[in-house]
Amino acid sequence: MSTTTASGPIEQSIIAKLTNAFHPSHLRISNDSHKHAHHAGLRGATNVTESHFRLEIVTDVFEGMNMPNRHRAIYSLLDEEFKEKGLHALQMKTKTPEEFNKGKK
Repeated sequence: MSTTTASGPIEQSIIAKLTNAFHPSHLRISNDSHKHAHHAGLRGATNVTESHFRLEIVTDVFEGMNMPNRHRAIYSLLDEEFKEKGLHALQMKTKTPEEFNKGKK
């Protein structure tokens, strides 16, 4: 599993929740907040340093789930981060181990 450099409290919370719930074989999270800090939608926001993330997660928990259901499961898990901690956007790549390994060939 890998993350960007120093992670803040929201990123740490995301990593902990994803790890505990999905036991991923691969997890990569990148904080893209700096790319969005000056956008109109974030003016006046209290959180501009941990508002936008990109993640790639691989887990066998996704077996038999379509992509919308995978994303819903993650959004549900991170409900507190979105509603109370200022997480604004999450770009996701969600794969099973088989899907992930196909992409490596």
